Amino acid sequence: MAAVLPLAGLSLYALVEDGLVSEVDRALLTKVRLLSGAVDQADRELHLEFADPVTRDFLAGERGEHLQLYTAIGDVLYRSPSLGDHSLPLGAVSAEPAHAWVDVPEAGRCRTVTLAFEANVGEESPPGTVPAKLVLVLAHDARDVVQTLSTLRSRLVIVGLATLVVTAATLVWVVRRSARPLVAASERIAMIDESDLSIRLDASRVPSELMPIVKRVNGLLARLEAAFERERSFSDDVAHELRTPLAALRTTLEVENTRSRSPEEYARAIEAAAAIAVELQGMVERLLQLARLDAGCTAIESVRYDLADFAVETWEPYATRAHVRHLRVDLDLQHELQVSFDRELLGLILRNLHDNAVTYADPGGHVRIAVRSDDDGAIHLEVSNSGSRLDEAQASAATQRFWRGDSARTDAGLHCGLGLAVVEKATAALGGTLKLSSRVAGEFVAQVVLNGAARNPRVKPG
Repeated sequence: MAAVLPLAGLSLYALVEDGLVSEVDRALLTKVRLLSGAVDQADRELHLEFADPVTRDFLAGERGEHLQLYTAIGDVLYRSPSLGDHSLPLGAVSAEPAHAWVDVPEAGRCRTVTLAFEANVGEESPPGTVPAKLVLVLAHDARDVVQTLSTLRSRLVIVGLATLVVTAATLVWVVRRSARPLVAASERIAMIDESDLSIRLDASRVPSELMPIVKRVNGLLARLEAAFERERSFSDDVAHELRTPLAALRTTLEVENTRSRSPEEYARAIEAAAAIAVELQGMVERLLQLARLDAGCTAIESVRYDLADFAVETWEPYATRAHVRHLRVDLDLQHELQVSFDRELLGLILRNLHDNAVTYADPGGHVRIAVRSDDDGAIHLEVSNSGSRLDEAQASAATQRFWRGDSARTDAGLHCGLGLAVVEKATAALGGTLKLSSRVAGEFVAQVVLNGAARNPRVKPG
């Protein structure tokens, strides 16, 4: 407002000033042309009709006008009595009438018009008489115009300042009144802490312009509440899952320590304790992998390699377990498929999928590993196993941490429900998607789709 009001006032003042001055200039121009027609030339003599007593009294009277006649070279031929001993400035002479502001002693501010013209040659003048080139300067006392403009300036300043003050006060009042919902919202936000994230902002008490912000804040609070709840649940699950193998390890050692036993019995106890330790190590490793993926602290290094060979390489550590369980393994691999995904992350995905398939396939069943690319260049990794105990709805929840969907998933440690959660996080880090499908007594299928070269969203070097 402080910028707009002065600009508006200046524009209004300029329009009024231009209108008043233009009106004076038109009147002066009309009159100076009439006066120039009152200059007659007879041979070499000039007759000035406006110099007769009637016109002289008119010029010197109430109208506050002044007249001066010059030759083309600047000699004064006539000066109206209103000028006394003073002169009107000649200025630059051109073919077009020129207007200007001048200060006339004892008359004040005047508006002038300068007109160059030729005297009227009378019929009694000898043939070939050259008209005299003359310059007529007519001035009008513009003190009333100046006073009007001065009054207009003063009133514009007063009205502008008053309007600015009233507008500022009104804006302050409106803003403070409009900000009350924001103050209430800020106070409500201040009540939120990690112990209670259920508080939401009241969207009914805020202006419509702030509704999108309130909705986004409420959405953020809902996501934070869900994240905190997941963290609490995750901590509880970790404590529960660690307690079971640790209790088993402690029981094994305490039982063996109750009395002396044979070397064979000690060997079996040590083997059982080592197996539990391996399971604990597997859980801790998966928890560490999830923590790194959650924090985005996995460095991405894209190197080129054959995906089919890599799938076979990651399967080899699980081949013995598959043989012990009499599983048939079908490899459907598209060879000479060169990719540039991070080997560590892709290996993490494949190893967890292989482990999941070997662990939960029914004895004597089969495991299928497929690798292919489609027409759009997307890479499809598919690992499936027979003997699924999950339906479609349960399969969609299998990526939840420490989730168990059937009675078979009751052992602790290595099979604690973290593998598919790791796969989902690692797939997202590579810019891909994970899809799970299943039917009871049928196949459990995990399909990873990676689009082109590996991408690195929000992943930072670790």
